[in-house]
Amino acid sequence: MKKSQRDAILQAFLYFVIIVLVNVVVSGWFFRIDLTRDKVNTLSPATEKLLKSLKDHLIVRVYFNSDLPSPYNNNRVALIDMLQEFRSISDGKLEYDIYNPTTDKQVNEAVSQGVPQVQVQVINNDKLEVKRAFMGLVMEYEARKQTLPVIENLSNFEYEMASRIDRLIYPEKKTIGITQGNGEPSFQNISRAQQALSRRYNLLPVNLSYPVPDSISALILIQPTTALADSQLYNLDQYMMTKGRAAFLTSMVNASMQSEYATDLSLNLSSLFKSYGFEVKKDLVRDAMCASVSVVQNEGGLSFQTELPNPYIPIVGNMNKSFVVTEDLHQVILPFASEIDTTPAVALHLSVTPFAYTSQRSGVQTGFYNLDPTVKFTQAMFEQHGLLLGAAISGEIHSAIPDTDKYAIADPARKTEGNERIVVLGNGNFILNEFLSNPENLSIFLNTVDYLSDDLGLISIRSKSFLPPPLKPVSEETRSLVKDAIVGFPPLLILVIGLFYWRKTVNRRKAYKALLSDGGKS
Repeated sequence: MKKSQRDAILQAFLYFVIIVLVNVVVSGWFFRIDLTRDKVNTLSPATEKLLKSLKDHLIVRVYFNSDLPSPYNNNRVALIDMLQEFRSISDGKLEYDIYNPTTDKQVNEAVSQGVPQVQVQVINNDKLEVKRAFMGLVMEYEARKQTLPVIENLSNFEYEMASRIDRLIYPEKKTIGITQGNGEPSFQNISRAQQALSRRYNLLPVNLSYPVPDSISALILIQPTTALADSQLYNLDQYMMTKGRAAFLTSMVNASMQSEYATDLSLNLSSLFKSYGFEVKKDLVRDAMCASVSVVQNEGGLSFQTELPNPYIPIVGNMNKSFVVTEDLHQVILPFASEIDTTPAVALHLSVTPFAYTSQRSGVQTGFYNLDPTVKFTQAMFEQHGLLLGAAISGEIHSAIPDTDKYAIADPARKTEGNERIVVLGNGNFILNEFLSNPENLSIFLNTVDYLSDDLGLISIRSKSFLPPPLKPVSEETRSLVKDAIVGFPPLLILVIGLFYWRKTVNRRKAYKALLSDGGKS
C-alpha cells in the first residue's frame, strides 16, 4: 500500500474517532435554538427556578402510544424533547419513562394512574377511522401525585407542567374570595374561569353582608348589579385595611348582549373607590377596534344573518407591556366597559400603573345607551383615544369608613401597611363563558389573581402565545393606498418589464443594422 493511501485511511480513521468522542462528550448536554420572535419555545425563568428547586426526585410516567398519526406523533416527539430539557435543567432530579400501552395489563395500569383512553381520528387505507389511545402523564413527588390526563397540543404544556410541579412542591393552596349576593355572575356563568383558577387556588364565595374570612388572600368583585349596603361596604373596607389585595372588575352601566338598551347602575361604591385612588365613570366606552356580533336583518321580506361590528365590545390591544399582568398579552375583549379615572390616587400619594387603553379611534356614551349594532356610527363618535380601561394601584390605602359611621368604631386616619395592591378593570363580564373564546381574556384574569396573591412566577409562562399577534389597525387612507398598490403594481411591473425588453430589442436591431451597413461599405 502506498504511503499516500495509508495516510488517507489514517486520516479518515482519526476523523471517525473524533466524531465518536465528540458525540460521547455532548451526549449528556441538551440545548435548543429558539428562532421565534417572542421566544415561545424557550423555557421561562420561573420554570427553570421550579426545576432547580426540586429537593427530591420527581418521577414522570408518560403514557403515550407511539403509532399515532400526525399531529399526535409529532406531539409525542416534542413532549420527549421538552422532558429531556426539563431533566437537564433539574440536574437529573426529574426522571421520566415513556410507556406505549398496548396490552390489557398496560392499559389497566394507565387507567388506574388517572390517564384515560381518548378517541383520535386516523386515516387508514384512505378511510377515516376512530382509534383509542393514551396521551397523558403522571407525576409523583414525595408521595404526592399530579396528573395531566390528556396532552392534545404543546402550546400550553410548559404552563401545565410548571403549575403541577409547583403544586407538588408547595401543596398548600391560597384561598381566593369571589363576591356573591349583589347580582354578580354566578359560579356557573364563569365556570371555565372558576375551573382554571381552582387548579392553583381554593375558591370561596364571599357574601359581604358578613365579615370577609381571614383565610382570603385576595378578593375579587365581579360586576355587581345591585347596590351594596353600608354594612357591606364596611366589611369590604375592613378587609382592605387588613389584607389590602382586591380586584374590582366592574362598570357602572348595566348592559348585556341580549339587550338593546343599557341603564346606569347605582352601586353605592363611588366614595369607597375614591378613597382607594380611582373612580369608575358612569359611561360606556366605544371603540372602532371592536368585536363583531351576529345580527338577523330583514330586507325585501327575507331574513338573513350577518356579522356587524359592535363598538361597545372593544378589542383592547393597547396594553402596557412593562406590567407583569399584561406584558405578554396581545388583546383582550372587554365588553360594555366604563372608563377608569385614577386622579384621586394623586392626592392620596398612591402609585398607579395603567395597563389597558382604548385604540386611537374611540369615544364614550353617557346618559342614554342604545346598544343596537345596526345603528349608524359616525366619525365624530370616535374622536378620542387612549381612554383608560384598566389600572393597578398600590401604596398605603386609607379607610373609607369614618369613626362616626354606625357600623364602625375606627380611626378615620386608619391606613394599611403600604404593601397593598388593587386592580381595577372597567367591566367584569369579560370572564363570562361566552367571552372566553378569546384565550387572553382568561389569561388576564388569572394573571390578575396571581399578581394580587404574589404568585408572579407562572404569569410569564401562562401568557406565552403560539398564535400570531393580531394585525395592527391602520387608517382608511393607508388601507386604500395598500389596496390600490396591490391592484396596480402587477400590471405596472409587467408594463415596465415589457418596455425594458422592447427597448432592448430595438437597440439590438439598430446594432444589427449598423453592423450590416458597415459590412456593406467594407
